[in-house]
Amino acid sequence: MSRGFPDSGLARAADAAVLGLPGCYDAVDLYTYDARISSRLEVARTLAGIEKEHGARPTVVFTDIAERPGDRVLCHPYPRQVLLSALGTTEEKHLAEMSRRLAGPVPRADSSAQLAVARSDLPGLLSDLPIVQHRPADAGPYVTAGVGVTTRPDGSGVNMGFYRTQVVGPDEARIFLDPRTDGHRNLLAWLETGRPMPISLFLGADPALTVVAASRLPAEGDDYEIAARLLGRPVGIRGFPPVPDDATHVITGFVEERDAVEGPFGEFKGYYAEARRSNVLTVTGVSATPGAPWPTIVAGARSGLTLMSFQNEYLMYAHLRGLGHPVRSVHYSIRARGEFLAYIETDEPSQELVREAMAFDVRSKVVICGPDLANPGQALATYGFTTRTEPYYRKGRVEGERIGLALVIPPDGWPTEY
Repeated sequence: MSRGFPDSGLARAADAAVLGLPGCYDAVDLYTYDARISSRLEVARTLAGIEKEHGARPTVVFTDIAERPGDRVLCHPYPRQVLLSALGTTEEKHLAEMSRRLAGPVPRADSSAQLAVARSDLPGLLSDLPIVQHRPADAGPYVTAGVGVTTRPDGSGVNMGFYRTQVVGPDEARIFLDPRTDGHRNLLAWLETGRPMPISLFLGADPALTVVAASRLPAEGDDYEIAARLLGRPVGIRGFPPVPDDATHVITGFVEERDAVEGPFGEFKGYYAEARRSNVLTVTGVSATPGAPWPTIVAGARSGLTLMSFQNEYLMYAHLRGLGHPVRSVHYSIRARGEFLAYIETDEPSQELVREAMAFDVRSKVVICGPDLANPGQALATYGFTTRTEPYYRKGRVEGERIGLALVIPPDGWPTEY
């Protein structure tokens, strides 16, 4: 029985390798849940119950899936410590290091490149995977941790992104490509040629790649080159659209012009997205590494929000430092869904900095910059500030105003000792 989660059904795992996970997972306590459990609601509901009872969400491999005996499911796959370990950095150093790497050259392949993992083709396609239905009103099982890889018709514009994918049959799914994404722009380019868009979805690769997939990066680049910069080494890839050599699960197919009803789906803000028309994904192949756990993310829970905040933080930091602002740290609140509330620490807060931050991240609702934001409530109570407001747009319409605060007026006196 685990020490951190008593009476939860969890058992402490020896190390990452025992569970078929890369070494970066040794940065967190790993657990297994060995009782038989259904992938339809029970996996996600059990994990949510453990978090509610103990105040923390563990990284767990469920080892006995009722619908798929012999398969395993990895939940809470991307805690912050795992991402930092995969990137070879620490909490204290990562913003400066990632900013430096992002501006550096692309590492080139050498003889030390990582060997490709062995995967076997699954004849039953999607029906041979332990895909999870996460919430009661979800329209069915969803692939939520799959990184979708797309290109333009000429092979350029390689993009990685998270696109929710509802499974409706062994060889058919419905994929939501938000019109604001590069994946959707690539789809339009393919449809202009009269052809469906090839797509690959991969899971189980180096967790550092999920940071890139979650990030809002320039559309004209190659996301694998960004990943190589952040990792400090080449990323071995193969296939078309290309997937990482170390991916444990790969789904290939075509995104069709035709659409069908997709959803409802419990989204990251904690509300269900209504059923809508999304593009049909015709699946042509599925492969998996025998014994490798299938990763899944519960939208709005810790893993997904961590990816959201992590990418917002390093991109904002790199942007502001690149403009010459002496920023010390950037923090996006998990309680604000990792996206809508940004704290920027700097000894030189200003309206110019606020303006640049709000222009860079148009989804933020509140941006606060100041010299000490370890306790934001205390900072707001003691500092005077200037404000900037702009219309807040959601789905093309104005919903109130977004606000930026520059804490430029220090408090009177000096702090108390205790």
